[in-house]
Amino acid sequence: MIKCMECGFEASRLQWTHFRYKCTGRFKNGTEYLRAYPGAKVVDEELAKKTTITENNFIEKYGATEGLERWNAYRNKQSHSNSYEYKKEKYGWTREQFDEFNSSRSVTLEKCIERHGEKNGVEKWVQYCEKQAYTNSKEYFINKYGIDAGTKKFIEVNKGKGSFSNPETMAARLNISKEEAVEIILSRKPSGHYGSIIEKQFTDDLEKIVGKLDYTTHTRPYGKWSHLLNSFVVYDIRHDDCIIEFNGDYWHCNPKLYESTDYSRGGMLASEIWEKDKKKIQTAIDLGFRVMIVWESEYKKDKQETINKVATWMLNGQK
Repeated sequence: MIKCMECGFEASRLQWTHFRYKCTGRFKNGTEYLRAYPGAKVVDEELAKKTTITENNFIEKYGATEGLERWNAYRNKQSHSNSYEYKKEKYGWTREQFDEFNSSRSVTLEKCIERHGEKNGVEKWVQYCEKQAYTNSKEYFINKYGIDAGTKKFIEVNKGKGSFSNPETMAARLNISKEEAVEIILSRKPSGHYGSIIEKQFTDDLEKIVGKLDYTTHTRPYGKWSHLLNSFVVYDIRHDDCIIEFNGDYWHCNPKLYESTDYSRGGMLASEIWEKDKKKIQTAIDLGFRVMIVWESEYKKDKQETINKVATWMLNGQK
């Protein structure tokens, strides 16, 4: 049992109904309560262990075979129900509401301090980071399941994590299209996951003229499944019917600076990179987008002229 620090009420769990209707009325929910009483508990530790949805709890309750089946079904359902498409269809959420929801759930140092106070918040953040590192280690699985079973489990778990970054595997597991799988994968990517510093500068300069862009690699990435490449691709900027690719001279082997037989990233030939980029652009065109390519050196040479040219192209609906 735990005791409410505000009114003295004792229970195994302090729910929002207690704070809103039975307590002093100072708090609407547990979050507000924890801000006032950093470090206080809202659920008994034993109850938390029993009710937490984990693979072990499923196996303990339903047995090894059925427990694993239920655990995998739960993970698949959670993956789909946490996607933007699901929230949009069920609740009518906008992309901004979805991003705000994901942000509110994330565990960050700032949020730990906000919820538990500076001292306890920092301690909880350190504990969280240490726990995450340990529970993802091979040592953790070996200690939990033994050498042979633990090593096997460690490999299986890491393969499973990789599958949820693969649209084909995810689509097959969740019985959805590859396009829907791409949406789910990209919705999980943190802001700034893609893109360079100079690309962000270009994006910021462009927004000063055309206003906030719908999708950028520094806010929320826009990607599609490309049947030409048999993989998903992420575009630098998408706004209305426009796709803008900001190409780094080295990463994309600017034809003005490289020969087709020159090598660049990952040991690829310039000609191979050009062919891949060509198919990526064609994918966007096939989807009905207008496409413009901006080279890094072009932008560096005259930033304002480049920005004006791109803005004019976007606003005038030019091909």
